[in-house]
Amino acid sequence: MADHSPITEPIPLHHLPRPAQNAFYLVALAAAPLINLAISINSFSHFRTLAKQQLPIGHWIFSLSEFVLGAILVLFTVNLLRTFLLGHRQIRKTLLAFGILSTLDLLLNLITITVGIYSFKIGSFYLLLIAIGLYCSLNLIFLFWYWFIDYPSQVRHLHHPEHLCEIIFPHEASQANACWLPGWLDYLYFTVMTSNTLGAPENHSPVGSRLKLVQLLHSSLMLVLLVIVITRAVNTLS
Repeated sequence: MADHSPITEPIPLHHLPRPAQNAFYLVALAAAPLINLAISINSFSHFRTLAKQQLPIGHWIFSLSEFVLGAILVLFTVNLLRTFLLGHRQIRKTLLAFGILSTLDLLLNLITITVGIYSFKIGSFYLLLIAIGLYCSLNLIFLFWYWFIDYPSQVRHLHHPEHLCEIIFPHEASQANACWLPGWLDYLYFTVMTSNTLGAPENHSPVGSRLKLVQLLHSSLMLVLLVIVITRAVNTLS
């Protein structure tokens, strides 16, 4: 939850994330690859059952890429926990690499499921469960990205008001909240509403160019998930 109490001492940007404030985002980022890995293993087994013989070479390539990337992300998780607990000053670089690989893992998973829909005509309740898993993974990953990009700008704006934030929250429009910083619930709301409406929530303004690119990717992937995967699942439930 956001902390509305005034902040009297500077927050060192090179130490972001701080254990007391930002462990939630690390858990969210670490959970996303685990969900993707579970989806990859389950879908690979399901595709092999449907194929009855040998899977097409394309499925092997995508599945092998996902498994390798999943193993790398597990190692990254161990290294991330180590650097986080030791308070390493370069943890944001590790987080950046982890975020990029997690996003790539999500893309591979979404492509594999999309190809499976057309190759094996999968649908019904099984595909709906896959869609729910992809929806959760997508939101967890972009929750991390919004916090990772915006939070440092919020801290700088707090100490240097002339510095623009990447996201302007409704609280910042009020002069009474001059010392306000967004919390995990603010970023969670922004992320889920962006997924559900394919755009920024009401009274929230994406300002930074990096944030706009991330939101564009977020909305595009959610649109693919909605139009291809969820629509197919709902139409074949009978």
